[in-house]
Amino acid sequence: MKKTTVSVTGCSLADILYADIDFTSQPFADCASKKDGDGGLAPGKLVFADALEAFTKKDYALLKQNLTGGRAPHAKNLGGPAVVGAINASQILSDLPVSFCFYGATGNDKTAEFLRSIIAQTPLNADHYITIPGPTPSTDVLSDPRAHNGKGERTFINTIGSCYSYTPEHLGDAFFDADIVWFGATALVPPLHENLSGLLKRAHDAGKINIVSTVFDFINEMRNPDKPWPMGDSEESYRYIDLLIVDWEEAVRLSGKGDLEGFSAFFRNAGVSSFVVTHGAKDFYVWSDGRLFEKTPLTAFPVSALVDEDLAANPSLRGDTTGCGDNFAGGFVASLVRQYAQGTEKGSFDISDAAAWAAASGGFACFCLGGTYLEKAEGEKRGKLRKYHDAYFRQIGKEKKA
Repeated sequence: MKKTTVSVTGCSLADILYADIDFTSQPFADCASKKDGDGGLAPGKLVFADALEAFTKKDYALLKQNLTGGRAPHAKNLGGPAVVGAINASQILSDLPVSFCFYGATGNDKTAEFLRSIIAQTPLNADHYITIPGPTPSTDVLSDPRAHNGKGERTFINTIGSCYSYTPEHLGDAFFDADIVWFGATALVPPLHENLSGLLKRAHDAGKINIVSTVFDFINEMRNPDKPWPMGDSEESYRYIDLLIVDWEEAVRLSGKGDLEGFSAFFRNAGVSSFVVTHGAKDFYVWSDGRLFEKTPLTAFPVSALVDEDLAANPSLRGDTTGCGDNFAGGFVASLVRQYAQGTEKGSFDISDAAAWAAASGGFACFCLGGTYLEKAEGEKRGKLRKYHDAYFRQIGKEKKA
């Protein structure tokens, strides 16, 4: 087992959770989007608070009061696709000589103190998590558990805050010294996203494994709602990506193609080595050209049946769907990193094992409010996920993996 380092950068913020919002209510209808990129709310999508203000011509504080009925949030948690996914992966791999180092920024406020106190309770290394004057990034997460036939849906209202000032220079050389680098939801850290191709190329040219996981790119949606989003600043980014993790809506908007075959062909032709496309509670899809993971045709994988069974048998265990996708990505990455640390040769990485850890992680997040699970002891979460990982292999008809 070789010592392995993973550098992670991208979105980290405070998730402020409102767990029982009615998306059919009048206040929600008053803020509902009428066309793509207009700044209005839409289930499953993200908007910026200042764009919502411009769309409604009302102050966001008043809009939030109306949307939530003036209720206090159900929970406040550490959120953000990059940091939540990295924490999940670090928890899964806490038994190995693997270090996940997070590069990002908070503001200099009480929310920053809260986020740092959460990270301190996890295995994630936050030595490069700096302070920049201004408000800490945050997202109000409005969740309607009745949407999607009871499976739940969310909408996100984001305040970027101090991350408007977090630039590639803040990463420094240390970021690129890692074995594996992960860019997570950089669309919520605009200065990084606008330089993504150069950052990926630098890591690629140094022989690193590049991972990119995406988020709804509201800036580019507003700029050009009728055109595909660029991957960061350029389509050149794709050729440097070893693993791309993207959800269905993001795949459509990045590619400009409306169906699975269309956007899958787009990612293949653009040069991505392997990709995963999630689709909420539906099947997810994987593909690999064989450079990193074993060569795999476009293949559908189900969500975890055992998670669904446990939730149906014990409704009181249900949290919400916040962080499911982030934890899914963390599970997939955890398997990749474990295989790398074990000395697996490139081209032989087991994609089914990655799918199992991803399905287990994404499903387990449904038992929590918010995406970050705080362990009572090291290895606790890994033990809980192992149950779902092993059951998933039986579900898809494969042997249990170590």
